[in-house]
Amino acid sequence: MSRNQLNVRASDELAKLIDKKRVQLSSQLGVIPSRSDVVRFALENYLGVKLSDIDSDGRKAPAKRKRTA
Repeated sequence: MSRNQLNVRASDELAKLIDKKRVQLSSQLGVIPSRSDVVRFALENYLGVKLSDIDSDGRKAPAKRKRTA
């Protein structure tokens, strides 16, 4: 299965909302996810599927890292 790249344009306000969600998710994931990760999470919720189950490369969300401090 081939992978297609989608070009999605976002307003400044949408980009700010995505970045805000990235920071919120960082406490759960242990890392700040990329904007692409946030879009994938949103698509999973909207479509009701796990993208890692249907994507040919098995892409998964960022692994949770141990915090040291």
